[in-house]
Amino acid sequence: MDEIIFRKLCNSDIAAVRHMLEEIWEIDKFTAGDSKTANNIISSILYSDLANQNYSEVAVLDGNVVGVLLARIKINKQTHTIWSLKSKYHSFYLKIFRKGNDGCSEYLKVDNSFKKLLAQNTSDSELIFFMVDDNIRGKGIGKSLLSHYLDECRSRNINNLCLVTDTQCNYEYYDKNGFTLEHNDIFRLDLPSGSIEHKTFLYSYRF
Repeated sequence: MDEIIFRKLCNSDIAAVRHMLEEIWEIDKFTAGDSKTANNIISSILYSDLANQNYSEVAVLDGNVVGVLLARIKINKQTHTIWSLKSKYHSFYLKIFRKGNDGCSEYLKVDNSFKKLLAQNTSDSELIFFMVDDNIRGKGIGKSLLSHYLDECRSRNINNLCLVTDTQCNYEYYDKNGFTLEHNDIFRLDLPSGSIEHKTFLYSYRF
């Protein structure tokens, strides 16, 4: 394997982050091919994550982004005005069309559950987004990204951090890497393909 480069996120990486979000969310489950709604859901998530992060690292292999970690360390007051405005625009679209679009309503159930769980936590840092390309998992990229983030937290005297994830992600990874499950939320999603049980999880990590 060629050398993997770790560096901060830059604007040219955003398309790759968006693609990773699309893979995680499997957005067609919510939108049944409605491309406009799918675009607004993914854009809302993407720009919200970008606006809220003040710590970033990507792993690059052969010029391609193969891993991403975004986090917010609360003692850093950095803001991202343009990304914040874009997030609000796409979120506004989803709320306006909520009553007339079942996909929007079901996505917002998940989004509201994330917010409800985060409201129960007062950690010094939040791990916002963390993903490694499925094709190269097992190569230690995720371990390195997480280790670099934890080292940064230690260097800033962070005592604890949190994250929210759900059944669409590999949440068992956190059980195996020193995180503690604090709370969960269970509810049903009425998707075009049928009704399913969905779970969201709040994890913490203490130093």
